[in-house]
Formats: sequence, C-alpha cells, structure tokens
Amino acid sequence: MALIGTERWSPVWAFLLPVIPLCAAGVATIHATGADPQGGWLSPDAIRQLQFIGAGLVAMVLVMLVGYHRLGRVAWPLFAICVGLLALLIADRWLNLSFVPVRRGTRRWLQIAGQQVQPAEMMKIAYVLAIAWYLRYRRNYRTLGGLLAPFAITLVPMSLILLQPDLGTVLLFGPVLLAMLFAAGAKRKHLLVVLLLGTLCAPVFFLNIRDYQRLRITGVLLQSETLREFFLRNPDHWDSLRSSGTDRGQWWRELTDWETHSGYQLEHSKAAIGSGGMRGQGFAHGPFVQHNLLPERHNDFIFAMIAHQWGMAGALIVILCYFCLLLIGMEVATFTDDPFGRLVAVGLTAMLAVQSVTNLCMTVGLGPITGITLPFVSAGGSSVVASFVLVGLLMSVARHRPMLIANKPFQFDDELGG
Repeated sequence: MALIGTERWSPVWAFLLPVIPLCAAGVATIHATGADPQGGWLSPDAIRQLQFIGAGLVAMVLVMLVGYHRLGRVAWPLFAICVGLLALLIADRWLNLSFVPVRRGTRRWLQIAGQQVQPAEMMKIAYVLAIAWYLRYRRNYRTLGGLLAPFAITLVPMSLILLQPDLGTVLLFGPVLLAMLFAAGAKRKHLLVVLLLGTLCAPVFFLNIRDYQRLRITGVLLQSETLREFFLRNPDHWDSLRSSGTDRGQWWRELTDWETHSGYQLEHSKAAIGSGGMRGQGFAHGPFVQHNLLPERHNDFIFAMIAHQWGMAGALIVILCYFCLLLIGMEVATFTDDPFGRLVAVGLTAMLAVQSVTNLCMTVGLGPITGITLPFVSAGGSSVVASFVLVGLLMSVARHRPMLIANKPFQFDDELGG
C-alpha cells in the first residue's frame, strides 16, 4: 500500500513531517552556538536562520503552485542563467567585480540587494530540471555514444564550480546523473563502463586540485596513525602528492602536526560526537557548545553539535528524518507515470540523499571534508532556500500525476520482447 499519493492522504504535506524537526534542530543548534545565545530569546544567527526558512517556505509554495511541468519548459533557460552566474564568479579573477566577495580565496557568492546568493545552490535544481527535460522521451542514451551528451552537459557546471573552488558541490553531480540515467533506462553495462572510466580518471583529478583539497581527501586515511608513520618512513610517497608550487616545509608540517592542522576539524568533530554519549550534554551545554572548539560548528559540522547536545538519540532522530524524506521521494518517483516527473523526482531525491550522506560521513570521519552543508539544518540562506525549492518540486510531482495512456515510462521493446 502506498504511503502517499492516495486520495485519503495528500502527499503534499507528508514532506513537511521530517522537514520541520530538521529545521527546528538547526535553529536550536545555531541559537546555542551563536555569538550571544543569552542576549534574548533567540540569538541573531538563529533569527536570521528563521528568516531564511520563511523565505524557503514561500519559495516552496510558489514552486508547487507553478508546477514542475511549467518549470520544465524553461529548464534550459534556467540552466543557462545559472551557467552565466557561475561564469561571473570565475570572471571576477580578472575583472574584480564589486558584487563578488572573496572568502578564504574562494568565489562562491554574489552580493545581490544586500544578500549573498550562492549560484551553485541554484544550479543543483536547474541541472536536474534540464537533464530530466533532455532525457524524458529519448532513447539514444541506451547506447554508449548516446551517454556523451548528458555527460558533456554535466561537465559544464562541474567545471565552473570546481574553479570557485567548491569540491563538495562538484561531487554531487556525478551520482545524480547516474541515478537519473539508470531510472531512464540506460543499460547497466554502459553505466559500468562509465564508472570504470571515471575511476581511472580519478588520479588525474586528484593531481589537478589544490593542495588543501588533497589534504581534505587524504584526511580520511590520515586518521590512521599507522599510515602517518608509513609516510614519515617513506617521504617520497608523501612528497609525490605535493604540487610543485607548494612549500615542502609547510607540506610536511601538515603531516607531522596533522591533528592541529588539516586534521583539526575532523578530530574535534569526532570528539564532539563522542562526548555526547547516548543522551548528550544537554541543550546549549557542553564544552564544544560553550567554547569555540570546532570551526564551522553552525554550518558544515552542525551535525556534530547536535550529537554533542542530544547524544546518540538526537543524532538518530536526525538520520531518521532524512531516511523518511528519502523514502517519500522514492515513492513519488515510483508511482509517477509521467517520464519527466519521474526523472525530476529521482534526480532531486538522489541530490538530497548524496548531499545528506556526504555531510554525515564527513563529520564522523567516513568521508573527506568537502565543505558541504546539511540540508535544512546548516546555517545559510542559499542552502536552506534551495532545499525548500527541492521539496516544492517533489510536492508538485506528487500533486500532479497525469494519467498516461501508453506503456509505462522507460519501458523499451528490447526489454518487453518486442
């Protein structure tokens, strides 16, 4: 029996059941870790987060009312606009644009009407719409050559975002594309070939990113003291990872003092989670809340602060909320006969799944530190609004399910025996 999509229970509001507690956990944690949590009933950062949530709810309702099919008709113009905005960020290197702030050597935001907007967050939504619109009635992607076009389209935003640089967002696009191609009916053997080629190209990608990004990726392995000792005994192996323009002394300090340099965030994140125990230190209590021991504790590493305050129980509730949200998204995709609607639902659900899992793994040391936010929870206007737009599109697909008088979508003659 379907959980949603029936006449007895509209699927529209089912999405908000897990979203509301996620937003509440985010606001409470941002308040607890704010600069002045005792200055009022809410800290300024928490009030700002509530404003972002309000804007996201408005955007969600508007997207749902407009409908995913209408947005699909303008998917390519939206994609082109996002490409142009990303190109502006790169052009700032030479043009020195006044509305492009530079933070820690990165260019990820545009200053518009007093607000900072992150084009990469907009691109995630536009990309799914564009690829879904491209694949909805095609069959050529069932050949190996037919996969070239969607992969070429995907490389455009990936390349521009990597130049900002923003490694975390870049890593979302590949899994989302594979999920959409699989749902559209691409042959598994072709997808396996593509995965193999991607794996073979990974070393080239690794050698062409910045040193601090390499340290973030290798940080998963450098947690092992045994591996760090191996590199110390075999200096040539460690030096082979260093780019030619990097100071050798600084590069070696990152290894010898890993826990106080590139491994600082990861070590403190795991310490915050572990010190929460089963029940946690309590709301707004604990050393990692009361003292600024963890950088980005309100943003990328907010899950560690949730576990620190509310322990394993609070962490599991957050994970359960994401699991329920993904289940609802998967059911919408499964019971949608419209090809475009199904692809949109698959792409957005995959985007949400990959982003959530990446952030959670990052905080516990199971994945590289990529600087990616936790949807609905992390502080940040662009991330929150984009997450609500994503849910609004899923609501629209669930709400408008046209009856299809034909074969089920993405069934082909060679599979039906025709």
